[in-house]
Amino acid sequence: MRNPPPAFQRTTLADHRQQSPSPFDPTLASTSLGRIPVSISTLRTQGAQDREAEQAALQANQVHQDNLWRELLEAELRSNKRWIENWSFLKDYNPMGNKKEHPKLPEYISLFSDIVPNTANQVIGSRVNTELGKKIAGMDFFFAKNNRKKKFKDDFQPI
Repeated sequence: MRNPPPAFQRTTLADHRQQSPSPFDPTLASTSLGRIPVSISTLRTQGAQDREAEQAALQANQVHQDNLWRELLEAELRSNKRWIENWSFLKDYNPMGNKKEHPKLPEYISLFSDIVPNTANQVIGSRVNTELGKKIAGMDFFFAKNNRKKKFKDDFQPI
């Protein structure tokens, strides 16, 4: 009796491939990874096909997908209300059971800072008074000399 052919190709030290199983063997399927028993490869492809079909169905039926999203949001709001009704008292107490004192917030806080630049324009302008900023401003003055408006002499003035 002959042994069944191996599931994977074997290679000898001399890199000489031994005879592989018959391509017509119904118990083996050929894939990019080699030969795998049909049952495993079928399961893998079925799982991938099922996921692809599910994704395609969700993309095709956007109304259903929108309804699922709305239901999720409603469930989240319901659970939030339930938490407020049942457990919101805990936010006023520390772990030892003593009542927390919440810090008093100031009535008015400016949105703008005196130290940190608030806009991109202020970021550029905030570094003008440094030595590097003064050098760059001086270089800019000399390099932009030809682009400035020139006052013509009386000969070239329009009448």
